[in-house]
Amino acid sequence: MACWAACWAAAVLSAAVELTAPAAWAAEPVKAATATAATTALSATPDPGPPDIAWVWDHHMPPPNATAWAVTVTQMRLTPDGIQERPRLRGYPAPEGRPVTPVVHVDPWPARGSGSALNESQQAAIVARVLDAASRSTSGWVQFDFEAVPSQRDSYHALVRRLRAALPASTKLSVTLLAWQCRSSAWMEPIAADEVVPMFFRLGRDSARWQRELADGARTLHPRCRNEAAGFSPQDTPPADWQRRWPKRYWFNLARGRSTDWPAAAASAIWPERPPPRTARSSSP
Repeated sequence: MACWAACWAAAVLSAAVELTAPAAWAAEPVKAATATAATTALSATPDPGPPDIAWVWDHHMPPPNATAWAVTVTQMRLTPDGIQERPRLRGYPAPEGRPVTPVVHVDPWPARGSGSALNESQQAAIVARVLDAASRSTSGWVQFDFEAVPSQRDSYHALVRRLRAALPASTKLSVTLLAWQCRSSAWMEPIAADEVVPMFFRLGRDSARWQRELADGARTLHPRCRNEAAGFSPQDTPPADWQRRWPKRYWFNLARGRSTDWPAAAASAIWPERPPPRTARSSSP
C-alpha cells in the first residue's frame, strides 16, 4: 500500500516501469511446487481464511461488518543508511472474534531516489519487527508491505527468504506487490512467500487498461498474481464479479483524512452482514 500524507507527510512516487510478460503466461496453468529457492522455503499450504479482508491503516476506522482485518502495526521508512520507525498511532483494534493479520509497512522513500539495496542493519530491523508483529496474529498470517523498486530487487528477495526462514512454519507470510511487478518473471519467481498480493488500485493513467485486462482474466500476468490474492479499493475498483477469480481479496479504503470511515455502501457490498463471531487463533500477550 502507498504511504499516504497522513502517515509521513511525504508523497510517494509511483513506479514508472513497464515490463513485458512472457506470452506463455497467457496459457500457463498453476504449477506444482518445484525445487527452487523460493518454493523450498515455503511451508505447508495455509488456510486462506475469509475471502474478503479489510486493510486497516493507522488513520482508518475498521469496517465493522468485515469478517477479517489486516491491521498495520508499525510503519518503517528507509533512509540512505538506516531505517526510521513509527509505531501505530492509535490503539490496535480488538479482533472481536475476527482473524486479524498484522501488517508491517516499509516505505522505500527517500532511499528510492538513491537506488540503495537494503543493507544488513535495515534487513535485521525489518525481520525483528515482522517477527514481533507475527506474535500478535490471530489469523495465522503476517503481512510484509514493501513497495521495493527495481534496484532493490535482489536484496528484497533475500529479505523475503530471510523472513520466511525466521517465521515459524505455523505462521504464513504474505507480501504485497505493485501491479507492474506481476509482469516480470525475474521479480516474481524468487519470492519465497506463502502468498503474494498485487495491489490493483491507484494505477494512474493506465487504470482503465488495467481494469479491462483484469476483468478479462489477467492472462498476461504471472500465475501467482492470478491465482492467490489481490488488493482492491472500493473507490478505484468497486466490488465486481470478476474479482472473485482471486480466492482471497484485500480491500483498502482510499478516502482521505486523518480518521476515515469506510463508505457504507461499499462496505455493505463487500460484507453484506456481520456473521456470528468465529473462533480466531489467540495471539501472544
